[in-house]
Amino acid sequence: MGRSKKPEPVKPIAPEPAREPIRLTNLYDAGILKGTLDEFAREVILDYGHQEDVMINNVKIGLGIAAMAIAAFSHFGPGKFPANWWMVFGCVVSYILLTFVMNIYSWKMEGDAFLVTKPFRNGKGLRLSSRMGRFSNEYTLVLTGREDPDIEVMSTVRISSFFHEDGYLAESAWRAEVEKLWQAFEQKRGEKVAKKKD
Repeated sequence: MGRSKKPEPVKPIAPEPAREPIRLTNLYDAGILKGTLDEFAREVILDYGHQEDVMINNVKIGLGIAAMAIAAFSHFGPGKFPANWWMVFGCVVSYILLTFVMNIYSWKMEGDAFLVTKPFRNGKGLRLSSRMGRFSNEYTLVLTGREDPDIEVMSTVRISSFFHEDGYLAESAWRAEVEKLWQAFEQKRGEKVAKKKD
C-alpha cells in the first residue's frame, strides 16, 4: 500500500507593507496641500471599486504624439525651405488642428476633473474634481455624474481640519469625509434612477 502524501502546510499570506504616513514639510504651500488631498481622495474612490478611464489619457497621448510627429516632419521632411513651404505650411496647420482637437477632447471628457471613472455596478461613471481659492483655507471636493452632470454633490472643508501641526495628514478623518461624500453621491444617483422608473 502506498503511503498518502502529507498535505503541505498552508503558507500564510504576507500582509501588504504598511504605507508611510503622508507628511508635508511646508503647510503654507496651497498647491501641495490641495494636491495631497486630491490624491488621497482619488485613492478612496478607487478603493470603492471604481476604475479610472485610462482611454482618455491614451487618446490624448496619441494626439500629442501625432502632433509631435508632424512638427518633426516639418523640420526633417524632404526638400529645403522655401522650396517646400507648402509642406511646412500644411504641417503647421495640421499641428494647430491636432493640438486644438486634443484640448477640446480633454475639456469635453475631463473638464476640471482629476479623476474620471468607467461605468461601475450597472451605474454610470463619475468625475472627481476639487476647488480651492487662492490664499484660502477652504477646499471643496466635488463628485459629479459623468453622463449626467445634474447628479452632483460637494463638500467644503477647512484644510486645517485635516493636517496636524507637524505636517501629517489626518488620513482616517479625510477618508471618512470622502466616503461620506461618495455615499451622498450614490444616494442622489439612486433617487434619480428611482424617479425615472416611476
